[in-house]
Amino acid sequence: MSEPAMFSSALPAIIGRDDYERDICARSKSAVDVRYEPDASIGDWTPKVAECHANVDYWVNHRAGYAAVRGWLAHIGCGDLHGYTAHSVLRDPHGELVDITPVEDRNLVHRRFIAHLGDDAAFLRMRTPKLEILCQRNCPAPAFELEWVNQPIDSDDPL
Repeated sequence: MSEPAMFSSALPAIIGRDDYERDICARSKSAVDVRYEPDASIGDWTPKVAECHANVDYWVNHRAGYAAVRGWLAHIGCGDLHGYTAHSVLRDPHGELVDITPVEDRNLVHRRFIAHLGDDAAFLRMRTPKLEILCQRNCPAPAFELEWVNQPIDSDDPL
């Protein structure tokens, strides 16, 4: 089996979700740490939990020199399995990535991010069918199947 292709600078004009997931997973080892700014605000406005795209868009519209960066934020990691969720961060005037979106657990400050390679329309198209990408090693992981913890037991079962 060959290694998944990695799109180096931008997505082809037409790409399917499967190829897109392969690209994100192929780049998962190069995810970058994003600085978190828990006290970000503009006047009376403060970013809201779980509204990263709106938070970033508001900031960019009210602060010169900032740009929106769409991509995928690591939210689970266990062995060689990693999960990413659609997310937006800022590129500040110095080129550094900054996350202004708060989370419920303020102790969660380690944020690994994979930038989307393409325009906002392509990002919206890729995040719409499913907000999550699961990677196993550098390949898309199979979907999780629910397993019943408390299986029905046979009436003859001694437990």
